[in-house]
Amino acid sequence: MKVNGREYWVEDEGEGQALLLLHGFTGRTSTFDSITSRFEKPFRLLKVDLPGHGRTGSIGIVTMERFCRDLKAILDQLGLEKVSLLGYSLGGRTALSFAMLYPEYVDGLILESASPGLPTTEEQLARQAKDKGLSEKLMEEGVESFVDFWESLPLFDSHQSLPDDVEKALREERLSQTANGLSESLLGMGTGHQPSWWDQLSSLKCPVLLVTGEEDEKFRNINRDMAERFTRATHRVVENAGHTVHLENPGIFAKIVDGFMIK
Repeated sequence: MKVNGREYWVEDEGEGQALLLLHGFTGRTSTFDSITSRFEKPFRLLKVDLPGHGRTGSIGIVTMERFCRDLKAILDQLGLEKVSLLGYSLGGRTALSFAMLYPEYVDGLILESASPGLPTTEEQLARQAKDKGLSEKLMEEGVESFVDFWESLPLFDSHQSLPDDVEKALREERLSQTANGLSESLLGMGTGHQPSWWDQLSSLKCPVLLVTGEEDEKFRNINRDMAERFTRATHRVVENAGHTVHLENPGIFAKIVDGFMIK
């Protein structure tokens, strides 16, 4: 789908309440297949490959604000006035940013292992420098080397307990990306480049569901603090899961989403 001069891969299937799903860094629209097949309630499922990812691919450096404007245009083309959003990690930061910028489009917000950005300019600048280094690593060493590095991060230690077929599919999803695309994503929509929403969370009036894994201490603490700032937020901590709850405990995750959407 072409909007504002950029071409995005968009999937639109099913009927019912509209639920827009946004994947994480190195992901694509298939990221949530493990949970969408488990939903008990029928939804109109919308999926978008984010800039630099999947079949959207390399479209230049797109900032968080610019992508949210493009996402608004996508919803307008689809004739959707209201959606609920489910975002994981990068997709969660994106879903939150969209809700902050265009609250009139959002019925509800489900954020999995997400954050509102970094609270201080110093932290933002430090993260920008780090992401620039990762971007250079990608361009110099290629995707496979970068994926090896990415999978070794302590954030993903809990993936060691994933079934072999799930772990294999996840690695293939990551390896399907391009160095240019991932580099552009880091430089455009990385945590250090996006707006910090910490001081504005209380202004969001829609219901918010925060989901984190029990073994993901960093994001569990971030989301605990987020929950205290939102007006209408629930924080669910899922046992036997780390950063990627939808893969590590898909049955529970799907039930949590079903329960939130029924309200």
